[in-house]
Amino acid sequence: MSQPDSHEDTEQHYRSLFTYNPDAVFTLNTAGEFLQINQSGCDLVSAKEEEIVGQHYAMLVVPEDLERTRSHFEATLAGNHQRYEVRIRNLHGEILQLDVLNIPVIVNGRITGVHGQARDRTRERQTEARLRILERSVEASSNGVVIADAQLSGYPLIYVNPAFERITGYCTDDMIGQSCRILQGPDTSESAIASIREGLENMREVHTSLLNYRKDGSCFWNDLYIAPVRDDDDEVTHFIGIQTDISDRIRQEEVLTFQASHDSLTGLPNRIYLESHLQGICHQAFDRQLCVHALFIDLDGFKPINDSLGHAFGDEILAQTARRLEAALPAGTTLVRFGGDEFVALVPGSTDRQAINTIADLILDQFSQPFLNEDVEITLSAAIGISTVKAMPDNSMLLIQQADMAMYEAKKLGGNNWQWFNRTLDRRVQHEVALRQQLQRALSRDQFELFYQPMFNNDLSTVGVEALIRWQHPDRGYISPAEYIPLSERTGQILPISEWVMHEAFARAEELAELGVNSISINLSPLQFHRHNLVNLLARLNDQYSLRPGQLCVEITENVFLNDPKDVIRQLREIRNMGMEVAIDDFGTGFSSLSYMRDMPVDKIKIDRTFVNGITSNDRDAAITRGTLSMARELGMSVVAEGVETEEQFRLLRQFGCTGYQGFWYSRALPMADLQTFIRALESGSRA
Repeated sequence: MSQPDSHEDTEQHYRSLFTYNPDAVFTLNTAGEFLQINQSGCDLVSAKEEEIVGQHYAMLVVPEDLERTRSHFEATLAGNHQRYEVRIRNLHGEILQLDVLNIPVIVNGRITGVHGQARDRTRERQTEARLRILERSVEASSNGVVIADAQLSGYPLIYVNPAFERITGYCTDDMIGQSCRILQGPDTSESAIASIREGLENMREVHTSLLNYRKDGSCFWNDLYIAPVRDDDDEVTHFIGIQTDISDRIRQEEVLTFQASHDSLTGLPNRIYLESHLQGICHQAFDRQLCVHALFIDLDGFKPINDSLGHAFGDEILAQTARRLEAALPAGTTLVRFGGDEFVALVPGSTDRQAINTIADLILDQFSQPFLNEDVEITLSAAIGISTVKAMPDNSMLLIQQADMAMYEAKKLGGNNWQWFNRTLDRRVQHEVALRQQLQRALSRDQFELFYQPMFNNDLSTVGVEALIRWQHPDRGYISPAEYIPLSERTGQILPISEWVMHEAFARAEELAELGVNSISINLSPLQFHRHNLVNLLARLNDQYSLRPGQLCVEITENVFLNDPKDVIRQLREIRNMGMEVAIDDFGTGFSSLSYMRDMPVDKIKIDRTFVNGITSNDRDAAITRGTLSMARELGMSVVAEGVETEEQFRLLRQFGCTGYQGFWYSRALPMADLQTFIRALESGSRA
């Protein structure tokens, strides 16, 4: 058997290294031109060997790396092997990052070219770049980031970022090898700790908020998110925790919660607090075998003081009142500013009425001393209604309603006294509760309808109508609005009732216009102006029914200006800007302030029937009526006299200069069918 040629073996060995090498292998001549390149090299540059051989290496190198590549090439030709990275662009236009090794080709002691080997590092470099970006992001993050070893007991930390150090006060050396349990303290929520422990044990994500403690002992609220990190075998190797200091947000939420449930003027809990906490207060008292006494306290004569001396003065008096009441009430009492000049005291105690009477007397004694503000001294008194509950009622606010009704009884007796809720008042409350439920059913069962009372001019022509709601009770027939409207104002049911009236009036406006009635008036409740959706509702209805300017008039009472008159005026201006008119109803019986009259965006005044009724027999009523008409003319407002019952009243009002009227002498409020008959009768020359 012959021996293989050693030279041939060497050649084959070299050829195998060249041809089958997984890396790109190539040879350049001294001019930098490719003499040969293996298949891996061709695949790398996306070209065939014949497309590469004879070409200069510069055809592949990106321009920015040409000078550096040339220096490495020349250094290799000088006999020094070179290792460097270079960016090339393959024939598909993709930029690759290569790790290149250049060694000189030496034949007979002379360098005849450069042998090269290149490995594609593009993906590695991209990964490294992403890792550097991620590392910088974590380092620069404002959130605390920690990494814990999930393979070791207690999940010790192996990394914390600078933000964690700033938030907690613990440095990296303090934390490496430690657990985040070091941040927990006496007030840390047990449920939050249990949630974290369960998540770690089950290798799942956790998101919770908890109170943590810094190294100096101060506390902060931490919004914590923990996520498991899994390897290629889906095994959890680490946990990443992201911490956010939400102390400012929690404090702000606490402030907002306090502001929502407390009165900004007196610092006392408000009505919202009372409604949400009353049941709990009662339960606590009953657990101690005590009953709860509610004292509803209303100041006597506060409104004239507020009107004459200004709201700032009135606010100071209310603040002083709150402090005096707190001083007079026993420990354990919850004192609430119910609204306006009304306060409610909830006093847990025994069934001994005399003890509560003594407390009520002490409260009244607080008003025996004058109030002093800005060197102005005023005196006030109060009326107190008292009710008691010994067991949890179905509706805990009924306790407050009963005390409220007892307070009104005290008011009727002249104020500056207290009254207990009694059986007579209880029957009244039961009636109101039943009526409230019936009102709710009336809304859902369409038991309401609109009647229309015509308004007329000096020619006895109908110039408009006032839409008046009527409730046809299934058992009692028509119920007077005087019975249920005040109740609906107190319960808030006036809002859906008024909304129904608005929808119905808008829907009927065009039908009335076809009768020749070009204006329909609706009454708005003061409560609607304080729910902040009135203007939007009117705007939607106006868009839906496309009423003409002046076709709808909203009527308000002067009392609507009692609370936040500036905001009411703003809303009225927006209503007028939509083409609707504004009228003041029952003028002269409510909140009369000439300064506000100057600013009121009002088109019309409706003189209250109490003055109209007396103009033929009472000089004062006649003078007030004439004065109102004169003022309205000067302010550019029209006037409607309400309650015109006789022809004599009509003639006298016309003599005073009045041009608009409304009353039974002309017509009562009529359902739509009867109104149509009435209008047609007018047109034919006869009145029904």
